[in-house]
Amino acid sequence: MTAPKAVAFDVIETLFPLDPLRSRLAGVGLTENDLEPFFASLLRDAFALDTVGIYKPFKEVASATLGQMGVAEADRDAVFEGFAELTAHDDVRPGFELLRSRGVPVFCLTNGDPDVTEMLLDRNGLSDLVVRTISIDEIGVWKPRERVYTYTAKAAGVGPEQMALIACHAWDCQGALAAGLQAGYVDRGKPYSSAMQKPTASAGTLPDVIEALLG
Repeated sequence: MTAPKAVAFDVIETLFPLDPLRSRLAGVGLTENDLEPFFASLLRDAFALDTVGIYKPFKEVASATLGQMGVAEADRDAVFEGFAELTAHDDVRPGFELLRSRGVPVFCLTNGDPDVTEMLLDRNGLSDLVVRTISIDEIGVWKPRERVYTYTAKAAGVGPEQMALIACHAWDCQGALAAGLQAGYVDRGKPYSSAMQKPTASAGTLPDVIEALLG
């Protein structure tokens, strides 16, 4: 395995846990336990639309998902505002700093809103460590489509095989691997799916995943 020359990170859950949204869901008539069904349904519908060639941005799909769950349109902004107030996992800055110390540029690659991602990075004091945030809004298809990963590698100025994606979602790692990238899996409490291609590296923290990728 050749060490990657650039690394992209998934954003939602990989860098920023969604747990703070639980109280916001409870505040609009759902329960705290509805967080997982909400996010899973959001991804399901986004992937279904993408499969048939229809692109809808994150917020539009998320709003429709909340509507299906019975949340009034006037109450949905209370949930969306929470996305801009998430706090990074404790291992994010050490992981980013490790890559900078090795001369490897850091990118963020998100299915979410680019402005919200930039706000999160700034709010958590991480902006200075990130070369660029790339949103699917630039590309018009959702991860795990191959085009998203190859677009990111091109933006980083490297070949796909010279770039790694790090994510806590097996489907995201599978997409990167299928596009010719390396993939690092960080365990955020959910076992890696045995149905997916084995990641290039896996560990329980971002620095450990990065060390495994860099060798």
